[in-house]
Order: sequence, then C-alpha cells, then structure tokens
Amino acid sequence: MNPGAALQASLTGEQVQLLIELVEGECRRLPVEIHHTHRGEFKEHLRRRLELAETLLERLKAWRDA
Repeated sequence: MNPGAALQASLTGEQVQLLIELVEGECRRLPVEIHHTHRGEFKEHLRRRLELAETLLERLKAWRDA
C-alpha cells in the first residue's frame, strides 16, 4: 500500500468511536513509554508514533463531528 495514498472507508458511528477510544489510549500510553525508554533511536520512533496518533485522533474526531 502506498503510504501517501488517501484511505476511503465507510464506518459506522460506533466503529469511529471505537477507533477514537483506541487511539486515545495509545496517546495516553506513549508518553509513559517514551519517558522510560533510554535508547535514543527507539525514543524518537515513539515520539513519531505519538505525533501520528495525535494527528489521527484529530482527524477521527473531526470526521465524527462532521
């Protein structure tokens, strides 16, 4: 799959809400994992993952509220 390709999906409101809850959990968990990680390379990987999760969360909430 092309990483730059847009995703077209048909999801129910319930499915979107579940995705929001899952991503919110990841956004709460990652800062703790980042804090406890000592390897710089892995820490940077986790920071990028957190940034992606936060962006995804914003988009999901906007989609839900549209």
